[in-house]
Amino acid sequence: MEKRLIPVNMYDITTMEQWFTQMGEEGLILKSFSGRKAVFQDDYCQKIKYKIIPTVYDEDAPPREMKELFEDEGWHYVATYQKLLFVFSNDSEYPKPIPFSREEERGIYEELRRKKQRSVIFSMLALLFLMGMQLFLLYLKWDDYALGKTYDSGVVYILVFLTNLIAAKREYRSNILIKRKLESFDLSEEIDSPFMPTTKWFRVEFLLTGLMFVFMFAPLISAMRNSTVAIAEKDIPFSYVSLEELETADPNREYYNDFTYVDTKTSVLVPVQYELEQDGNAIYESDGIRERDEVHLSLSYYETRYRFLGNQLLQRLMEYDDVIKIEQEGLDQAWLDEKSEYKKIFLLKDNRILVIKYRGHADIPSHLKDFSKTLQSPSI
Repeated sequence: MEKRLIPVNMYDITTMEQWFTQMGEEGLILKSFSGRKAVFQDDYCQKIKYKIIPTVYDEDAPPREMKELFEDEGWHYVATYQKLLFVFSNDSEYPKPIPFSREEERGIYEELRRKKQRSVIFSMLALLFLMGMQLFLLYLKWDDYALGKTYDSGVVYILVFLTNLIAAKREYRSNILIKRKLESFDLSEEIDSPFMPTTKWFRVEFLLTGLMFVFMFAPLISAMRNSTVAIAEKDIPFSYVSLEELETADPNREYYNDFTYVDTKTSVLVPVQYELEQDGNAIYESDGIRERDEVHLSLSYYETRYRFLGNQLLQRLMEYDDVIKIEQEGLDQAWLDEKSEYKKIFLLKDNRILVIKYRGHADIPSHLKDFSKTLQSPSI
């Protein structure tokens, strides 16, 4: 026994019949089906005529009356493909016509086409819905997408969208083939398909489908490659105001660092991203008693690929903060939020953004000039 992938759409009936006949001439006689593969028995070369009768219902085999009627005319039942196509064969040198009226066969194809048209419409509506959902999520989480933080939902929607696109393409192709078959009933005699697939034939459709699957997993691969990477503090390619500088600006305070962590990542729209986290303790005396404050500083530095994205990303980053605009020479925009638990500063210069988040008692606005120096240097 030998299995061969059927190289045509299941509704390309005429071509599939010709392919089975060609396999017989090569010594491969059709015996059954396994999934989307045809199972052949190795035998001597034979001239066998095949006829495929579709059904509008899922059936494992044709009715007994049909089998007996076809048997009387020399047509033997072989197998059922996908519970939708009954395959008959005839090894006579001059086979009789099948005992199945063209009008009855036409009626089956008309019902099949109505089903396929509904399937095409449903597939297109599903594609439009998925595209709308993806665009809506893109609008809601534009900053996460730009920074490469929202890959999970994006990958899921891409997988679902492209899977439905493949299905819709196949349904549309099936609908066209059924339409052509219906048009052939108006001809005086059946015309063979001009396309003769062989066992070595590989359709461009299969190649495109494979490429689409590769593209579907590209965002996932990109997410793996763009995972955050820890780097040493000395490797940060820009100057910044450290937590120690903030806390020791008051000579009566001592600072002890707990940790400094820096990571970097990249994305298509924001290729340069650095995040620095510092945590420590500030010690000071109050009424002769030594007090301790737990302090924290977070610096997020971004460079967008295009300058116009800088303002859009900045607005989304501070969307839920109670900010007030402040002026700082040399910057395009500067915003301050002192009402939340973390004092926050948002700075913009061209396509470069710096977000400062601080928890402690230092006067952050007084260091604005020092923070702005980070954005004055050319693109990293």
